[in-house]
Amino acid sequence: MLNLDNEKSNPLLSIVRASKYLEIPLHTFKHYYYNVSNQTAPVATKLGTRVFFTQESLDNFVKSNTKSENEA
Repeated sequence: MLNLDNEKSNPLLSIVRASKYLEIPLHTFKHYYYNVSNQTAPVATKLGTRVFFTQESLDNFVKSNTKSENEA
């Protein structure tokens, strides 16, 4: 039987798993995705009406929202 919790067998993360991956509350992640401009929101993979995220897109989201010491 295929274990869907295994990230090697399922590289797409649901919104719940994506928020756990980033270690932020689910409502905070949803706020970024649904309410913040598309330029700073995490990039989603949509399959029909379902929304998923790859670890790469989440890592890019973190990098794009990380300020260097000079920007602070």
